[in-house]
Amino acid sequence: MVARVKVGQTPGPVTLGGQWAFVANMSDGTVTQIDRKTATAVATIAVADPRVLRAQGCAPDSVHAYYSGSWGWRLCDTPYAIGWDGSSLWALDNGNQQLVRIDPSTHKTAERVPLPGMGWSVAFADGKGWVSGWNDHSLYVVDLATRKLADVVIDLDHGPAMLAAGAGAVWVICVRGDGIGHLDRIDPATDKVTGRYDIEWFSTAVITANGAVYVRGTYGGDISRINASTGTVEWTQPGPGFIGRQGIDALGASPRGVWLSGPTTARIDPATGQIADRIPSPSSSVTAAENEVWLMQLTGSAAEFKWK
Repeated sequence: MVARVKVGQTPGPVTLGGQWAFVANMSDGTVTQIDRKTATAVATIAVADPRVLRAQGCAPDSVHAYYSGSWGWRLCDTPYAIGWDGSSLWALDNGNQQLVRIDPSTHKTAERVPLPGMGWSVAFADGKGWVSGWNDHSLYVVDLATRKLADVVIDLDHGPAMLAAGAGAVWVICVRGDGIGHLDRIDPATDKVTGRYDIEWFSTAVITANGAVYVRGTYGGDISRINASTGTVEWTQPGPGFIGRQGIDALGASPRGVWLSGPTTARIDPATGQIADRIPSPSSSVTAAENEVWLMQLTGSAAEFKWK
């Protein structure tokens, strides 16, 4: 470990972008911006007002309202998700149903793009922003040049949740279909669904790496490698298990393999799916780059690890 940075309440996954690392503080309506070189927080950026969602009745009226592991516990989260488009950070404000651009140089919000509904996850590729519309089973497509909604994909399977852009497509985990999960493949040029592949229900995270797609299934208990061309499951292996709130267990991809959060943070060999390395620190999400791994620790701190 080379750094640990305390962030706000209810932190989401770490998002890397340029010289920065970002963390959504989902109970505060803010984003913490971290300088990756010095591992110091340089700004806390107000993005959304949590009171808007609460006034809309997001909070359950009883601790028994949702079962353990239910994604319903996240209804009051804001910003719900964040993502990097190559030059700017974007944050999902579900209270106002907007995708909000953040200028990392000024540490302030800029354009706000209205969305047709509430979103779950964001991804960016080919000059577009993609937002999964959980409630209306849609995918919202935002033109990054015009900062406007450009398209709505409506023929997804039920419950589009986590997104990943890479390996020639945009990949959407759909998990509300009567105990059956699907991975929908979207052509980023045409915004059309070009494939639908069976995956485990309830799958919770997806990432692309080295031309393949990796999906975390069984409420975070295992991981599968999926061939990006055929949709074939090439292997499924047990992972380290997941601890934390469902839906924020982001995976990390690096040249060394795919990283999973859990009681220990584990690196998976991409060829076999076997656990090849562990960091003895529990985490709720993990993000990776060339020679660094960022964990969101259960203590509420973003921790950075590097190899010499």
